[in-house]
Amino acid sequence: MDLDVAPGVRLRVVVEGQGEPVVLLHGHSLDLTVFDDLVPALVDAGFRVIRYDQRGHGRSSSPPGGYRWGDHAADLRVVLEKLDAVPAHVVGLSKGGGITLEAALRFSNLVRSLVLVGPLVPDYPLPGEFWAFFKRLAQAIREKGVKHAAQELWLSHPLLRSAWENPKSREKLETIVFDFPAGEYLATEKDAPDRDWKLTERLQDISCPVLVVRGEHDIPEFHQMAEFVANKLPQAHLETVPQSGHLVPLEQPDRLTALLLRFFESVRIRHSSL
Repeated sequence: MDLDVAPGVRLRVVVEGQGEPVVLLHGHSLDLTVFDDLVPALVDAGFRVIRYDQRGHGRSSSPPGGYRWGDHAADLRVVLEKLDAVPAHVVGLSKGGGITLEAALRFSNLVRSLVLVGPLVPDYPLPGEFWAFFKRLAQAIREKGVKHAAQELWLSHPLLRSAWENPKSREKLETIVFDFPAGEYLATEKDAPDRDWKLTERLQDISCPVLVVRGEHDIPEFHQMAEFVANKLPQAHLETVPQSGHLVPLEQPDRLTALLLRFFESVRIRHSSL
């Protein structure tokens, strides 16, 4: 289905199963299919699984502007409210993890629990060379197109390399990335700041249960971010998935699904005892 979430912004949404809602948020340049291998077990376990392509990704709209963390968080709010899925377990991969944190602070009533998989934390001080790469990627996309930029730069980047070199996930990753509409990179409007506070300074305000997941072979900066957020959040627990890089849902879907089901059960038990 398609949902209108803001003027000029329509998102592709897929809903499967019945029960407590679980929302799966993909990462940068990906789409909802990155979670394909997690869905059957979650549905079988009695969850209503909601996925959508974020604005500027997959088959959703690519508006000329509106790509701030707050814009993505507002999209999540509208999706959950329109689907009568509040509160939800919200699972965010990479940038999706950052959107999840942003939404938990702005709209705390939305979430029952959070799962942050290799989270990109808004406002976390990453090295300058990390962001310089994405400036080069943006330039390559604008000059030569997404597929060329992906082949020359993005797929071989340490964040994606592990999944790209894995025969089990290579084809799916290429399909997703080659179809990336690059909405944010091609945006023609400059977004003004939409908040005057730093998310990293307010993490302690998130009081719901949180599972932080990182791949064993993820890059050092993301290992550090996972530890940082797990230490800052009052009810967080950190797990490391063996034999996985950054894209755990593609590289180790069964292990990730097992972690999710165990965590959701612990949240259920905690709520039932209150």
